Amino acid sequence: MRSGLAEAALAVLLLAAGQPAAAELLDAATFLADIGFTPDQIAQVEAWSFVNASIKPSSEREIAAAFAFLVQTPPRDLVSQLRSGLIDKADPNTLAFGIIQGAPTLDAFAKLNLQPDVQKRARAYLNASPGSDLNLSTAEIAAFRALGTGATTAAVEQAVRSALLARLEAYRAKGLAGIAPYAREGGQQRAPADELRSATAATKQLQTRVPAAYQFLLDYPAAKPAGTEESFLWSHFQAHGEPTLALTQGLYVPEGDGWVVVHRQFYVSGGYNCEQAIAAFLPMKGGTLVIYTNRTSTDQVLGFGGDAKREIGGKLLVSQLQDLYKKVQIKH
Repeated sequence: MRSGLAEAALAVLLLAAGQPAAAELLDAATFLADIGFTPDQIAQVEAWSFVNASIKPSSEREIAAAFAFLVQTPPRDLVSQLRSGLIDKADPNTLAFGIIQGAPTLDAFAKLNLQPDVQKRARAYLNASPGSDLNLSTAEIAAFRALGTGATTAAVEQAVRSALLARLEAYRAKGLAGIAPYAREGGQQRAPADELRSATAATKQLQTRVPAAYQFLLDYPAAKPAGTEESFLWSHFQAHGEPTLALTQGLYVPEGDGWVVVHRQFYVSGGYNCEQAIAAFLPMKGGTLVIYTNRTSTDQVLGFGGDAKREIGGKLLVSQLQDLYKKVQIKH
């Protein structure tokens, strides 16, 4: 699993209401309560404290985390900064990233490389097999092996860019159905699409409060809500000391004076399977209420001691997110 939120290139969903009338503040408190915040925690959030809450994982592979806090930045300005890659800029674990606008081409990945340890990482791709440290489909493994053991690092890097482009194009065309599963040992597979469906189904608050956005998460690219903006991001970051590549989708949906924004990490090169974060950004007097939830799928919590590893992993993720968002809060 990546170290910090940017490894997923911040998977964020922002839910916003109109002006901060009393009824809307009550609705924000209700939303916090539905997620799992206690009355005392809700009071702490309203007092401008950073507050963590426990949420139930949607599968045995999932690490889930939630938090809420207030910032002085209005929702529209905060969303604008998210569009520009603010979170990746704030995360010291980020090595490089690129925002992809319009129809993707290989040129969008031109700055992506396998540094550091380029030779070691290139060999890992050339020698990849089902169940190796790299998340690759059966077809991707075959394509890298076809390069031959004598392939140059430049050729491997170009093949990596091509594989990422193909995954991006497939997702844009078919949504979850277009995500190729990762090949595992013994003919098994791990399907990020199934993990993302499970994470989405667990967000029942969205289904009742913003059904159009909820359905869009499941049916993308169909059922697009009016006014929705879309962007994509490739990112290169250190996840627990390992360089990792990821593809992230950003969806920006206006909701009154606030926004609904989705950042879904639908491909990760290794360490974990995928990530989806959901948060609520509610305009408040003097700023914005941020309610954030994150669901990360990782095979590392399976097996003996899985419950304990999941609990420890969840606490670690919350700590990492808290550190990152404190930096963002200070930046504003």
